Amino acid sequence: MSRTRTQDTPPCTSLLTRQARNLRCRMSPQMLTHMTTRNMGISARFATLAAAVLMVTVGLVAQTPAADTAPLAIARLLAARYPAQPIMSYIPALSWSNSMRLSTLTGEAQWREKASKDMDAFVSGKTPAIAEPYRLTSLAGAQAFADAGSMAGNSAAAALASKVAEFMLPQSPDEVVRFATGWTDDMFMAGSVLSRVNNGAYGAAVGKLLTSYAAKLQRPDGIYIHAVDGPHAWGRGNGFALLGVTEALTHLPAAWADRARVLEIYKKHVTALSKLQSEDGSWRQVVDEPTSYHELTVTAMTTAAMARGIRLGWIDRATFEPVVTRGWNAVAARVNADGTVRDVCSGTGVGPTKEYYLTRPAVNGADDRGGAMALLASIEMEMLRRAR
Repeated sequence: MSRTRTQDTPPCTSLLTRQARNLRCRMSPQMLTHMTTRNMGISARFATLAAAVLMVTVGLVAQTPAADTAPLAIARLLAARYPAQPIMSYIPALSWSNSMRLSTLTGEAQWREKASKDMDAFVSGKTPAIAEPYRLTSLAGAQAFADAGSMAGNSAAAALASKVAEFMLPQSPDEVVRFATGWTDDMFMAGSVLSRVNNGAYGAAVGKLLTSYAAKLQRPDGIYIHAVDGPHAWGRGNGFALLGVTEALTHLPAAWADRARVLEIYKKHVTALSKLQSEDGSWRQVVDEPTSYHELTVTAMTTAAMARGIRLGWIDRATFEPVVTRGWNAVAARVNADGTVRDVCSGTGVGPTKEYYLTRPAVNGADDRGGAMALLASIEMEMLRRAR
């Protein structure tokens, strides 16, 4: 007489299952309890292993590199995705500004329209652009309002940028700018806004900011420490210093009184950074520490600043274009097909030890900061390509 196999019994183990049932009938309750507990432990370990394999697999799928690494292709990919959080901050502002530049380069209006829609809450006054707690990282969002004025003819946005810039100006002789931290971050946060507004009216304030910070934070070899109380060469901290100087040289008039001095600061910095580029074209989380991880934002910022310097004639093309090309390849390699990014240092304050910077977590996935910086680099690379 044949036996009917139940659905949850694999055909190859039916005989073993019958034998096991017979064995269990001869076991004591204590032996059964021990066996059940042991099997549960093994099952739990297999479940944990399976979950880990699943997470690795999902990560690998999510981190498929972008197929087209041309600057415009990467720019479109990133402009479509970022910012996910349209807050008052330098991070979405970088995406908004470079999305508008993308529209100018391609004639594709959707990128400018997307940025304008995001900014409208601030420009209309529905959401205050100046709000407590006052921080330069927040007020730096006004750089995009200034660009909306110059690139999209938005006079209300331009007026708001001027209002924010005036709010940043020092209120006493011992201030360089209001709300300063003393970190290299300030050079970009304040400098990018003050340089853009009122036809260079705040050039003296920008000059004082950049030269005074360089005097105390730029080492003799040209590299910046993050702060006096954070005396380490943090990657994005160097990026902030370099971009602050780059923005001033870009937007302030040719007759700006501090131009020659600031240009020398720029040249000294890019020369030093070019010597610290890693083998894959990236720069590191701590730029002068060979054991630190390769980091996206410093790579994107440095690549962008050097590309602009070549295009505008500040530095020698033959010397720096190979550096920039390697830098762009490293940026593009860290942008995935879905617009997510890799190797982005998370938000970072100042730390007294090198270990603090070395152990900052790296974000792998959707990230407004990393996406914005990579978008900036892609726009600068496309503009350099067109200037050849």
